[in-house]
Amino acid sequence: MKQKFNFPSLPMLLAALTVADNFSSEKATFLAEKPLWVDPFIDNYKQEIRQVLTEYYGINTREELLKQTALVQNLSKQVLDDLQMIKVQIERGFRSSPLMCDEILAKLGYSTYGLKSAHNSHTSLLGLEVAFSNNLTSELRALLEQNGVNSNRLSNIMILGRQLIDAGIIRESLKSSSKLDTGAAVTALNDIYDKAIDICAIGQQLFKRDTLRKEMFVFGKLVKRQGVAGKRSGETTTEADKSALPT
Repeated sequence: MKQKFNFPSLPMLLAALTVADNFSSEKATFLAEKPLWVDPFIDNYKQEIRQVLTEYYGINTREELLKQTALVQNLSKQVLDDLQMIKVQIERGFRSSPLMCDEILAKLGYSTYGLKSAHNSHTSLLGLEVAFSNNLTSELRALLEQNGVNSNRLSNIMILGRQLIDAGIIRESLKSSSKLDTGAAVTALNDIYDKAIDICAIGQQLFKRDTLRKEMFVFGKLVKRQGVAGKRSGETTTEADKSALPT
C-alpha cells in the first residue's frame, strides 16, 4: 500500500492536527452541514493523530512537535537575515572592485544557491550556509571586515548556522522513522489524511465567501507554512484544494 499524500508524514500529521483544531473552532457550522460529525468525532480524530505520533515518532504532545518545527523556522529566519545583510555589505564594500566582489560571493555560496532559492527551499538554505561556513577562512574574514562587513553577523552565521544544521538533522530523523514503512502505519496515515481532506473539502465550501476562514481549511497551505514542499516537484496542492478552485 502506498501513501496517498506527496509530502513527508510528520508535517502532514501536524497539518491534520491544525485542521482538527480549526474544525473545533467552527464546529457549529460544520455540524449544521454534517450532523454525522457530532461529538466525539473530532476528539477521536485528534486521538488517532496523537496515537500515531506516539507509536511511530515517540512524540505524545503537539507542543513537542511544534517546538522542533518552530526552532528550524526561527533559526532559518535569523540565518537568512544575516546572509542578506552580509551580501549587501559585500556588494557595497567592494563596489570599486566588481570582479573581486563576484569572486567572494561565489566562494561563499551565493552564486551557487542564491538567496531567492534559500528563501524557498530549506535544502538550498542549508547548502548556502554550509558553503559560507566552510569557505570563510580567517584571511577572507579579515578582508571582509576591513571592507565594512559586520563582524557580529559573520559570527552569527557560524554559530546559528551550526544550530540550524543540527535542528534540521533532528527534524529529518523524525520524518524518516523506518516504522512508517509498515502496512499498518501507511493505513493509519492514509486514514488520517483522508479525514483531514474530508474536513477541508467541506470547510472550503462552507467558507468560500470568507477568505480568512476558508484558508483555515486549505490543507496544502497548512503543510507549506511549515516550509515543506511535496516530494514531487514541490507540489502541496491536494484534491480538496483543487476542487475549491473556481472553474
